[in-house]
Amino acid sequence: MSHELMQNDNMFSVRETPWHGLGVILPEAPSIDEALKISNLDWQVRGLPLYAQQPGKKGAVVRSKIAIPTHQAIQREDTEEIFTVVSSRYEILQNTEAFEVFRPLVEDGQIELETAGSLQNGRKVWILAKVSGVRDAEVMEGDVIKPYVLLSNSHDASQAVRFGFTPIRVVCWNTLTFATESEESKLVRVYHRGNLKDNLDALRESLDLASGRFVARIDKYQKMAKMPINKKDFQKYVRQVLSTDIEESAREKQIFDMLLNGKGGLGTDDFSKASWWHAYNAINEWALYQRGRSAENRLASAWFGDGYTLDVKAFQIADDFVSKAA
Repeated sequence: MSHELMQNDNMFSVRETPWHGLGVILPEAPSIDEALKISNLDWQVRGLPLYAQQPGKKGAVVRSKIAIPTHQAIQREDTEEIFTVVSSRYEILQNTEAFEVFRPLVEDGQIELETAGSLQNGRKVWILAKVSGVRDAEVMEGDVIKPYVLLSNSHDASQAVRFGFTPIRVVCWNTLTFATESEESKLVRVYHRGNLKDNLDALRESLDLASGRFVARIDKYQKMAKMPINKKDFQKYVRQVLSTDIEESAREKQIFDMLLNGKGGLGTDDFSKASWWHAYNAINEWALYQRGRSAENRLASAWFGDGYTLDVKAFQIADDFVSKAA
């Protein structure tokens, strides 16, 4: 069993296997209550008090425990595994509460649950849903982007709660970063302290605003698709994103192959057909399909780790070049 997908993890996806290749395949989208059970997320976490055991004098009986009111241990109740130690101000978001954010949207048909599950024995949890009220967009002929909403959470304090649009490139199921600028970051990150649940309710109500940003992001993608890139600039771009000066590294060769032959690549060795959209997606597709030791590692990295950061960086550099060249 891999480092990310452990004994007490499970996940599902609807109708087809997603890019990470994991999970139970369902014939149709489940309800909120069904999704909780199928993904094995119907468990609770709790905060336990911490104590320090003060020793007695030499040869004496150990003295009583001393409470540590400033911190608590976060424990998964059903397995009794301790996930982490955090401040006493840390506010827990239960899996049931995370799913409740989606309930009114599912019940009135605005979204359909697509996949949900956990990694690292429940330390990291996500829910992904397809948005019904926002139109799919075609960046270039045959290259369709669908709007999804992603909620990701950690029970080990490794990240804030994230909630917002995540565009998906259908041709190869690329997850494309949506929130990059500081204003958008305020939309999609909620920290585990102070009115956490009220803030999540406000985020749900802000989906109309986010849908406008989705349309604006598609415009940026389309501009990338119209801007050609030569091989020299592509090499510079890859090395800048990877923060390396190494020429013709193994990673660079893999990304170059993704641009030519990947699921969403050119499908030809004719580099003259390449655009900045192809270049950006070559890095994104490499991160999702080749980088890391396993599908579980890549999933965790894309939504919880440095894969997310890599995608942000790749988009920003490409967008800056295209904006300046326009």
